[in-house]
Amino acid sequence: MKRIIGIILLLVFNVGPVFADLTLQGPAGFINVPSAQTIKYKQIEWAARSRMFRVPGTGSERYLTNLSLGFSPIRDFEIGVQKAVDSRRGADDFDPDPTINFKARIPPIGSGDFADTALGMVLDTNPNNYHSLYLALGGVSVGWNFGGNPGSGIANFGTYDRGRQAPKPLFFMFGGDLTPGLAGERGYRTHYFFDYNGDIFSAACRLKSHRGFWIDAAWHGKGTYDFQYDFLPLSIAVGAIF
Repeated sequence: MKRIIGIILLLVFNVGPVFADLTLQGPAGFINVPSAQTIKYKQIEWAARSRMFRVPGTGSERYLTNLSLGFSPIRDFEIGVQKAVDSRRGADDFDPDPTINFKARIPPIGSGDFADTALGMVLDTNPNNYHSLYLALGGVSVGWNFGGNPGSGIANFGTYDRGRQAPKPLFFMFGGDLTPGLAGERGYRTHYFFDYNGDIFSAACRLKSHRGFWIDAAWHGKGTYDFQYDFLPLSIAVGAIF
């Protein structure tokens, strides 16, 4: 058992290179979970992830696409925006409101596994939804959902309490790159990611080029927000770095 726990911790903290690709929610990191890494200084990143879902009461399927854009104007700091586009949209339907995210690397807490440390925030422009503040230590994060309105608001991270009809305020996340590779590698390389965003476990296979383009396919488990979107388990994503 101790050996298994040790392997898991090694995978979680072995998050790979200093810079990361964009997550579904926008910040740089793994699949759904931000990491202690940031976008490279003066670099722009773009990503799109599409997920199919079932429309309640109809049996038909539509898709939700998360479009993300991030930029690093100063070293060890990134800012970005994410916008979801719902193909179900009609006369009485509206796309989800965009979110804005910030993340800054801060001096390490201790040494070794905690050498990469960052403080980040995801702000939701929908006044009913909750904002998320998190502290990332390597591949592990702890955070707090705040603001928003019970009964109508959701959050990007953590579980949903159906009794309170609100996201739980505290959440815990982790993730890692099982094949981080070496700095300066060229050509195409396959990466295998996993993460847990406080609600959903995800795993992905990503093909990435040193030229800054990547595609991936991810599997997602069930979560507590299935009353909003009943997602199918597979998602497809593309990204580019400029």
